[in-house]
Amino acid sequence: MSAAEARSNRPRPLLLVLLAVVAVIAAWRYLPSFGGGPGFTRTTPADLQSTAIEVVELAAHTLDETPPEVPATRDPWSFASRPAPERTVPEAAVPKPRPIAVPPVVPERPRPQAPAPTPVGPRPPAVDVVYLGTIGRNDDPVAVFSDGSAIYNALTGDLVKDQFQVHRIGYESVDLLFVGFPDEPAVRLAIGGRPNG
Repeated sequence: MSAAEARSNRPRPLLLVLLAVVAVIAAWRYLPSFGGGPGFTRTTPADLQSTAIEVVELAAHTLDETPPEVPATRDPWSFASRPAPERTVPEAAVPKPRPIAVPPVVPERPRPQAPAPTPVGPRPPAVDVVYLGTIGRNDDPVAVFSDGSAIYNALTGDLVKDQFQVHRIGYESVDLLFVGFPDEPAVRLAIGGRPNG
C-alpha cells in the first residue's frame, strides 16, 4: 500500500471537528433536557411532589330529582327557520306603522298618431324589369335585364327602357335610379327577383 493510498483512507480531522460541532448544536437545540431550547423546563423538587385531586362526594338524594329545564336550542340537523324572539314590550306600547300612501296609477292615454303624409306630386314608375345577372369582365360588368318581352344589356350609367338608370352593378344585385326623380333613393334588384326596396 502506497503512502498516497494510506493518506486517502485516513479520516480527515477537519471533517471530524465539523461533525462534532454540528452534533453539539443539534443536541443543544433539540434535546430539552440537555441544556435548553424550545420547551426546556427545569424540574425542581416541588414539581416532583404529587398534587392532590379533589373528589366531590356524590349525594344520593340528588339522583331522584329531575334536572332543571333547559330552553330548547336550535337543532343543527334541521333546516327550519329560527324562531322569532319573544316580545318584551306589551303590544299596546308598540306603535303600529302607518300605511304609506301610494298615489293611484293613472293609465296614460295613447297619443293620437298623425296620419302618414300623402305624397304630393308624381310618383316614380314601378320597376317592371327582372335582373337576370351579369356578363363580361369583373372590372366592367354588363347587367342583363328582361321585361318579359325584351332583354336589355346595360353598363353602369346606362338607361333601361328610358325609365331606369343603372347606378351600381354588384356581384348578385344591381341598383337602379329613376329617371326624372333625383330625390328618390336607388332600388336594389336581386338576381331573378323583384325590387328589395
